[in-house]
Amino acid sequence: MKLSRSALVLMLIGLCASCASHSSKMIGKLQDKNPQFATPQCQNARQNAGVHDDVQNAKLWVGPSVLLLAGPLAIVPVFLSGVGLNTMDQMQANDIAKNCGGTAISQEAVAQSVAVDSALSLGLGVVVPVPTVQAAGAR
Repeated sequence: MKLSRSALVLMLIGLCASCASHSSKMIGKLQDKNPQFATPQCQNARQNAGVHDDVQNAKLWVGPSVLLLAGPLAIVPVFLSGVGLNTMDQMQANDIAKNCGGTAISQEAVAQSVAVDSALSLGLGVVVPVPTVQAAGAR
């Protein structure tokens, strides 16, 4: 039993370490041959995407740590901060798409993606990253 628990923890650590923000995923989908890709607006939008990767990784570790230390009373602030950070990342991904010649998603799709992401994160204990609607819908 102890061995299977250790294997599960190692697997979760591996999943969390490989998470990328929606902004970084959007950059990966862009066509660098598009004339908009070289514009200053696109370069500025792409430059800010790394912040969201750091925030994503921190969110995956800080949320469960706060819940362990503070207990169930911290669930609401952890949940709301996750919603806010996810919303900022989704908005940045849309900004990157608009400025770099990609396909931005509608505000309704952003809201739906944030809601699904947040609900699944809460349901899974704020530990396991989950794919979102944007990742499936932006192809």
